[in-house]
Amino acid sequence: MNRPKIIIGGMWLLVLLLTGLGGLASEPDEQSLKGWWKFRIGDNDEWSSTTYNDANWQEIKVPARWEDEGFRGYDGYAWYRKTVSLGTELKNKNLILELGYIDDVDEVFINGVKIGQSGAFPPRFATAYNAKRTYQIPPDVIRVGQENIIAVRVYDALLEGGIVSGNIRIYSEGTLPPFSISLTGTWMFNKGRSFDPNDYDEIQVPAVWEDQGYNDYDGYAVYTRRLLISEALASQRLILLAGKIDDADRLYINGQLIGGTGEYDRRYDRGLYDEFRNYFIPPGMLKAGEENILEIRVNDIGGFGGIYEGPVGIMTLDQFRKYWQAKRRN
Repeated sequence: MNRPKIIIGGMWLLVLLLTGLGGLASEPDEQSLKGWWKFRIGDNDEWSSTTYNDANWQEIKVPARWEDEGFRGYDGYAWYRKTVSLGTELKNKNLILELGYIDDVDEVFINGVKIGQSGAFPPRFATAYNAKRTYQIPPDVIRVGQENIIAVRVYDALLEGGIVSGNIRIYSEGTLPPFSISLTGTWMFNKGRSFDPNDYDEIQVPAVWEDQGYNDYDGYAVYTRRLLISEALASQRLILLAGKIDDADRLYINGQLIGGTGEYDRRYDRGLYDEFRNYFIPPGMLKAGEENILEIRVNDIGGFGGIYEGPVGIMTLDQFRKYWQAKRRN
């Protein structure tokens, strides 16, 4: 079995990993979410809130076409809500929300925070009916051992609609990376070779951009994140874990090139899409008490594109060592 390669800015750091990549797989803990969910047709931003009272909503089975649950012939917007208490076995784990297949477009919230989207809502409608929904849950959003509210906004253009099929669950992908700054979640995104502050969309990371309204797009695009950092953290040796990217990438911080993987300026593919991108950030590169601009510029030559798999975030070199030691023990 081929194991993923690890790309690090700085050959000296790569040595730390050469003995640490075996035995990373483990059986994931999981909690099923199949069964009865609260449901209401229509559209209201307040329905994502943890304080909203959904006691009068109907209940329907998930997964199932909503046409088979009493809403035959309905096309348009609808929301699902479910209250979930997570067991302590999921504490300190890297958690994924799997929602199977949704027809056509969805937007997902946990405890009022958006964690993912597939497809694009009107007026720039783009279906994602054939995309499997797997959303990484930011660690600061979920509350293990307490109640959590999952809210799913759905738009169906025609024919069947809703959370129609597949496995519906929260599951673990192993040890939670000890990020000082998690970068899972919403980024600014625009097509082209550089960030355009006057013309960008919001996009979820990690996820392929084809499932977020950029179907069939190949070429250059830029992910941008504004970042504040403490003095204590800025002075340390930091590692940015950028997950897996399809295909080539370049990392810039405050306009300065930090590192990259692949032939960014060529229409050439060496199978780099399956390689983790991890980059050393020199001390002082991130400015404490100021707004920093982090850019990941991507060149996709075909097929899916973008930052499509995590983990994504910033940790110290010491945290990085401990993380891989923990992965080896699993």
